[in-house]
Formats: sequence, structure tokens, C-alpha cells
Amino acid sequence: MDQPIDLVLPWVDSNDPEWREQKNFYESQQAIIKEGNSEIRYQNWDNLQYVFRGIEKFMPWVNRVFFVTCGQKPDWLNEKCEKLVLIDHSDYIPPKYLPTFNSNVIEMNYFRIPELSENFILFNDDLFPVSPIEEEYYFLNDKPCAEAIETHFTLKGEMNIQMLYSAINNMVLINKYFDKKKVLKENWEKWLSPVYGERVKQNIELLYWQNFESFVYPHEAKPIKKSILAEIWNKEYDLMDKFSCNKFRSYSDFTQQLITIWQICSGEFVPHKFKGKFFETDLDNCYEIADIIKAQKVPILSLNESTVTDFEEVKNVITSALDSILPDRSMFEYEDEYGCNRKTNT
Repeated sequence: MDQPIDLVLPWVDSNDPEWREQKNFYESQQAIIKEGNSEIRYQNWDNLQYVFRGIEKFMPWVNRVFFVTCGQKPDWLNEKCEKLVLIDHSDYIPPKYLPTFNSNVIEMNYFRIPELSENFILFNDDLFPVSPIEEEYYFLNDKPCAEAIETHFTLKGEMNIQMLYSAINNMVLINKYFDKKKVLKENWEKWLSPVYGERVKQNIELLYWQNFESFVYPHEAKPIKKSILAEIWNKEYDLMDKFSCNKFRSYSDFTQQLITIWQICSGEFVPHKFKGKFFETDLDNCYEIADIIKAQKVPILSLNESTVTDFEEVKNVITSALDSILPDRSMFEYEDEYGCNRKTNT
């Protein structure tokens, strides 16, 4: 029998004055990389309830939702929901890494959550399920689904782009533990799977490269094996330990992408093509995003933050679209004053 599939959802309330004061204090103690720690990352869209509604309506097979915060929670969150597990950073992250404002540290320590199932989906609060998603979209026969698509590493951007360094760090470890020729020989049918469509040509073009350079990484929720994350820590404890001390995103970070690529290179995955859509939201595309939501054209949307000059208009357009397909309160929300848990007015 397939194992249950949990979902992990991290969140922070950037309007919390205590959190803000603590963050400001630690920022004053060290030089931080502005690009990787922009205030845009903490902008409050007030749409978390639609993430939960989407999970309930379009992913009903999810076993439990692990809601990970630094002790915060929205007022409307129903703590008594049987499918909800509240996790404080201090419940699983070692004290020497806390407090942390680094999402990479938060995610790369998930294997320490005792109750979390072996198979889980690494989610985020900017991911919105907008149409039905089958369990097999993420796991099939207990194996994570993944796109094994190689690509060239693009050394583009200013030297302060933290994510560029993290991507390099990931690939250094991958090439340390996996021999490309051996990996491809043992799993050639997965690397040349027709499910990838035209992109399979990239793998063919890079067949003769001696090492793995980089991988295509869709902006979607990721299926993760808890044991794989633990394996990475067991093999490279010193590196994982050192980077986990980074209270903000830093050049020595590793990211969740390392887990996915490790799973791919181990051969324990199912070839898959992700069908979600990614946007950096702004006034120019918010109406397009709203149309996609209302028509439910894709299974899931990733709506990343960007510098939005008309933030309230963009926010209202997207919120209205989400409410049009997800108007009812979910089991994760408190009942209203009349004892009804279904109410179209948010």
C-alpha cells in the first residue's frame, strides 16, 4: 500500500510587530544580501485562506497539512481541524539555528519533524491549487514524480545574486555523489521519456557532458522523500550545519532544489511533466492571472512577489478571481458566528 502523503506549508506574518522587531535586530547585527532578503518576500497578500481552500477542494487526498511558523497563526485558522498540524520552528529546528529568517534553513530541516510522513509535498504560501490535482501528480508507487531535464548553467546577473550561489552549491554536491554516465546508463529510459515533450532534446544534447551542470526546476510544489533529505544531512552534516546558522539567505546556502535533483540522480523517481504556471505578479499581468484562475486552465499557480507599484489593485484583482472559484470556507477555517463553516463572504 502506498504511504500517506502529507503537505508542509511554511508561513510568516510580516505584520507581527514582535517578529518585525526581532528581524530588524538581527539584520542590524550582520551584513545581509539585499537581493535574497528583499522586503518584497514578506509582503502580505492576505490570501492564505485560498491556499487552504484549494488544498481541501482540489487535493482532498492529502493526509495532513503541517503548518510551519515561528509561533504565528492567522486569526481564522481552525486549530481543531483534524488534518491540521501546527509546527513551531522550535519544534524541529535545533536551537542553535534559531531564530531564523532564512526559508532555506526552514525547508532543509523538515526531516526533523517526527510526525511528518516519508512522502510529503513541499508547498509554499504563494502556490494556489485552482483545479483538481490527482495524487499521482506528485507520487506514483511511493516514488516522487519529477522532470529529469538537464540545462546549461547560466552565469547571469550581479555578483550579489544569492540564488545563483545556492544553485552552484547544490550542483557541486550532486556531482560529488553522482557519476553522470553511470546515472544515465542505469536510468536512460527515464531521462529520455517522451513525457517531457520537446525538452527531452536538451538531455540528448547534453549526453556527452561529463558532469551535471544544472536542471530545469519548475516553480511548483515538490514531492519529497523525507529519507532523502535525511541522507543529504548524514553525508554532508558539516555543510548543512554551517549553512543552517545563516539567519538570512546567504552565499553558502543550499536549497530544496538539491533534494529534488538528488532524488532524480538516485533513479528513484517517475518521469513527469508539471503543468502549473508561474508568474511574477504585477499590474501588467494580474488580469491574465485572474482569467487563468477563473477558467481553471492549470492545476496550480505560483504567484511570486515582484515590485508592484499598484499593489492594492493587483491584490484585489487576484483575490477576487480566487474567491470566484473558492468562495466557501474550508475545514481549516473557523466557523462563522452562526456555527456555519460555509460562507461566501470573506
